Amino acid sequence: MRKRFDIVLLDADETVYDFKLAEKTAVSLTLKEFGVEPTDEVVEHYSAINLSCWKALERGELSRVDLKPTRFQMLFKFLGAPPCDFNAVNDTYETNLSRQAFLLDGALEFVKKLHEHCQIYLATNGLTIPQTGRFSRSAVKPYVDGIYISEQIGHSKPDKAYFDYIFRDLHITDKSRVIMVGDSLTSDMQGGRNAGVTTCLFTNGRPLTHSDLCDSEIQTYDDFFDVLFED
Repeated sequence: MRKRFDIVLLDADETVYDFKLAEKTAVSLTLKEFGVEPTDEVVEHYSAINLSCWKALERGELSRVDLKPTRFQMLFKFLGAPPCDFNAVNDTYETNLSRQAFLLDGALEFVKKLHEHCQIYLATNGLTIPQTGRFSRSAVKPYVDGIYISEQIGHSKPDKAYFDYIFRDLHITDKSRVIMVGDSLTSDMQGGRNAGVTTCLFTNGRPLTHSDLCDSEIQTYDDFFDVLFED
């Protein structure tokens, strides 16, 4: 069998990391510190607000600096909680999140096996403190060749500039040997399209989308090896 790719750009959250569990844990710890009871409903509402803020960032409607306090300001306003220093709330949350390195089921085995064949780089829109902290604690760290964090780069997926930075840093001249694997159509798949690399959507058991943004779609980690190799 012939290997089609040498470099895998692998999204982090909900592709390797169990971000939902990490977020729930970190938000609960943070809200308790600031006098808010973290019920399931409150945590779910924060998650929806946070997602909307990140989508606004992808569209260029919100800066990363503003995103950090805004999500908590919106939550406290919704709850009718007294206003406070939302930058301090965010800083506490980032610290708590940096300690949550939960992996999706099967992720460690997948990364270990994949690293026998390819170079692996995590490509994430996450923030520096949480992502570096989680990566340093993660069991996948020995099998990952590097991590590219949008806050450090100054550009976010799906911006082509984000990927151009990676290509320059890794001295990549043949994009045909690179594949972007992730769970998001709007950041990972659109980003891969913008960058001119092959794209593969990971649905983690969910139905396939059949989106034109995806060169391939996989429901399980094992499915990726059918994409990586061809007869």
